Amino acid sequence: MNRFAWSIFIMALFCLFLFACGDDDDQSPSDQQQNDDDAQTDDDQSDDDADDDTSPPDALTSASPQRDSSLLSEGHTGWKNADCFSCHQDVHLGGFIPGECVSCHGDNGATRRPAGHQNSGCLDCHADKHPDMNFEEKHCTACHKYVSDITCPITEDYDAVVIGAGGGGLAAANLLSQAGLKTALVERMYKVGGYMKIFKRGDYNFDASLHAMGGFDPPDGSKSTADDFTTLGIMDKIQPVKCDPIYRSVFPNDTVVDIPADIDEYFAMLKTMFPDQSQGLDDMRADLDGMYIALDAVMGLQQGFNSDDLMIVLTHLQSALNLLRYNNMTLRQFIEQYIDNEELIGIWTQLVTYVGLGPDRMQALYFITMWQSYQREGFYYLVGGSGSVSDAEAEVIEQNGGVIKLNTKATKIVIENNKAVQVQTENDACLNTRYVVSNANAVDTLLHMVGEENLPADYAQGLKDQELGAATFQVFLGVDHDYRDLFDGSHEITINTSFNQDENFQYIQNGDLDHVPFIIADYSEVDPTAAPEGKNAITLTTYMPYEYMETWRWNESYQSYSDFRKEKAQVLIERAQTYLPGLADHIEVMEVATPVTNWAFSLNPKGTIFGWANTVKQSTLNRLKQQTPIDNLILAGAWTFPGGGQSAVIGSGMEAARMILKMEEASK
Repeated sequence: MNRFAWSIFIMALFCLFLFACGDDDDQSPSDQQQNDDDAQTDDDQSDDDADDDTSPPDALTSASPQRDSSLLSEGHTGWKNADCFSCHQDVHLGGFIPGECVSCHGDNGATRRPAGHQNSGCLDCHADKHPDMNFEEKHCTACHKYVSDITCPITEDYDAVVIGAGGGGLAAANLLSQAGLKTALVERMYKVGGYMKIFKRGDYNFDASLHAMGGFDPPDGSKSTADDFTTLGIMDKIQPVKCDPIYRSVFPNDTVVDIPADIDEYFAMLKTMFPDQSQGLDDMRADLDGMYIALDAVMGLQQGFNSDDLMIVLTHLQSALNLLRYNNMTLRQFIEQYIDNEELIGIWTQLVTYVGLGPDRMQALYFITMWQSYQREGFYYLVGGSGSVSDAEAEVIEQNGGVIKLNTKATKIVIENNKAVQVQTENDACLNTRYVVSNANAVDTLLHMVGEENLPADYAQGLKDQELGAATFQVFLGVDHDYRDLFDGSHEITINTSFNQDENFQYIQNGDLDHVPFIIADYSEVDPTAAPEGKNAITLTTYMPYEYMETWRWNESYQSYSDFRKEKAQVLIERAQTYLPGLADHIEVMEVATPVTNWAFSLNPKGTIFGWANTVKQSTLNRLKQQTPIDNLILAGAWTFPGGGQSAVIGSGMEAARMILKMEEASK
């Protein structure tokens, strides 16, 4: 488990240690059924939007997977023709391969498999079907579902079933399959990854979500992301690229701050900028240093008694206690112990833009742990983006005998005697199982797939009372100009209207795109695969309310939604031109993803990318526990312990697998 997850897990143990020693244009997204899958993004865009005089790019596509009007019908001239690309070879600029169209457009009248027909080995009998179309066997079941009016047309038996192939689900399935359990990973979409993936448009590869990962440069003996990736069998399959400076911040009054990767340089820079705050900065640094040292020692004790680690904990007892104290403190309360300058607070808390909440409400411990990981253990991007991690994990799963079922939507978890005994899927097999891990959103997993009738009343009500996290608004741009020299070694610039980060987040709540903070990322700066030489893959990212302007005008019509979304994208593009001159004139490809896009591809309520909001009451030790009231149903992903973030959800999935393996060992 990486440091972010370990830090939270070990604090819980440390507490014990101390004491012991049709056309649905009028249909709202909230009215449609939401059942599974980890968060995904505008990767699998479905409806081509005709170019118009107001759109700068040569091509713009968009997503509408939850629109019945996007499904093909018998009136389509290509009805029952499997070769979609014979007519649509340029659709979505080559971002798809055969077999993926079904995710948004339906199966085009493909014949149904009769009940009892086997679910694998399609090519053994049907090798002559669709010749020369380069279909992979895994695509067969995307179109050729079982007869739809049969709940369980066929059953299959597994030791473990994992629902949702986001970061947590992949990590859980990985370790379970490595341990020899017969494991099935079911995923609603056509590819694995959830938000951890790359999508292609023309010459450009866009990362759906990753800013950076920490944990590749830990001090000796520290748990790290690199350790996790080694355990998962993927460390040799990825290429981390260290960023220094780690990011650039732009504030009012032409204040531009490049954040050094070295923590000593960072604090020295801040003391030069704010000499009257030097003592407070030294005191805060000492607190952070102490917590970091204490955490390593507590982690060592968890592995087994060691007198050296015990002495370190006793020597840094106050720091160890502070880890617990900051679990119930806001970020602003933490930093105002040491600093009273709002400009300095704004600079030091800049990374709140990664986790979707201002310092007044964000839990201090959650932020501090993330900050320590980045600032002490390296700020890295990955060649091939976050999708390189997902693809590598999928490879390991299959190498160890695991089964990945794409285009397979989980609809129900059957409960008998307080145990999950079967996962039912939409128009496909029912999977009998001894254990279930759900990486789907917690609301749908527990209230819908499990059902309130199988949960304690107070537990179910607690789920309903939780506050949802933020949702993103993103503009993905492929540009025929090289802007890398404006980034000076980093790949991200964060634009702030105010030094007060809570004020910046109020602009988000108000839906004020003219003033919201936003991140300009040029992935070509750190990833040579993102765009051809001389071109750049650029993403503009901020947060916006799901309900903005009547849910982005989704309920009016799809065209209204699409036009409105493009109109709002121009606001961010225009603001970005202050820093990337002439940006609008160089756009070749554009994708626009709203909170509705997030919902449409992930089914996450209101398009949240974090699960629950990272408030004091809902973060780290206060997060929804992985163990559910159902004995053999374990949660993984952003909705559960320890929280959101790619490293965190990977750690969550690994811990879910370990919990199951402990159950398995205890049952022998």
